[in-house]
Amino acid sequence: MKVAGYIRVSDQKLKTDGERRQDIDRQRDKIIKFCESMKWNKPEFYSDDGISAYKEDYNSRPNFLKMLHEIRARRIQRIIVEDLTRWSRRIEDGLKTVREATESGCTITSMAEGEIQVTLPESWFKTAIAFLLAEWSSKSTSYKVQSGMERRLNDKSKICKFCGIVHLGRHPDSCMCKSCKKKKGRSKSLSKYTSKKIANNS
Repeated sequence: MKVAGYIRVSDQKLKTDGERRQDIDRQRDKIIKFCESMKWNKPEFYSDDGISAYKEDYNSRPNFLKMLHEIRARRIQRIIVEDLTRWSRRIEDGLKTVREATESGCTITSMAEGEIQVTLPESWFKTAIAFLLAEWSSKSTSYKVQSGMERRLNDKSKICKFCGIVHLGRHPDSCMCKSCKKKKGRSKSLSKYTSKKIANNS
């Protein structure tokens, strides 16, 4: 039986200590240990690092597509994921691809939700709820981020003192746009010149 693991994180952002906010290797290690505990073959991994599963089109995930191709060709008999949000964050795409995998003779095992059997009413319901909650969570986060950006754009205290516009995600004094860097360079040079002149006169 050929076993595969699908691992994915949505971004490659770092925390303040320099560590990655989402660690894809942690998923890999968990799946390897899980397969060992189940006495299954060592999994072959398909990884989409830094790619969201909330995209309108899952064609944006190249290794997910490659895995689906292998499933359709009946070359993979079991897929393990940490949880169903790794597979998809959209209910329509999630159910469609899970059903396609099942009909191609592949069993999907989620370490969080268990074995996925969408051909059975109860399992289909639980799977649909999991994907629905994942999609709702992504939509909610997206709305909050968009609302926050709009509030920042309308906040006059966030206007950059060098170029007069709001830079999303940056403090006004840390703007690094070309215009601001040039103006800040002049400001810095003038400050040094003024300080030197004052020192010479004292």
